[in-house]
Amino acid sequence: MTTATASRQFAPDRASRVPYRPRGFNKRSRQRFERDRTAQLARHLGREPTYPERILISRIVAVEWDLRRLDHRLDVGEELSGHAMRARLAAENRLRLDLRELGLKGAAERGPSLAELFPDRTAAA
Repeated sequence: MTTATASRQFAPDRASRVPYRPRGFNKRSRQRFERDRTAQLARHLGREPTYPERILISRIVAVEWDLRRLDHRLDVGEELSGHAMRARLAAENRLRLDLRELGLKGAAERGPSLAELFPDRTAAA
C-alpha cells in the first residue's frame, strides 16, 4: 500500500458521513464498504493507525462484511445451514473481540434501579 493510498484510505473527512450500508453484495459495493468502514474506524482512533491497528481494522471490516452478507441472506428468507449459523456466531464473537482490542468500549454499566434505590416504597405497593 502506498503512502497516498494509505492517507486517502484513512482520511478523517470521509469518515464524518453516515456509515455505508450495502444494498447489494458485489465487488464494487464491497470496495465502497471497506473504504467507508476503514475511515470510520480510523476516525475513532483519532490518529493515523499503526500497522497492527491496520491489521485489526482490515479484519474487522472483513468480518462485518461477511456478517452483513449472511444477514442479507436471512432477510430474503433463505435458511442458513447449521455450519453457516455457527460460522455467523463465531464471526460475531470475533468482531466483538477485535473491536474491544481496537479500543471500542462496551455499553456503560447500569446504575441502580429505582427499586434498588427505594426498597421500602416497592414493598408497600
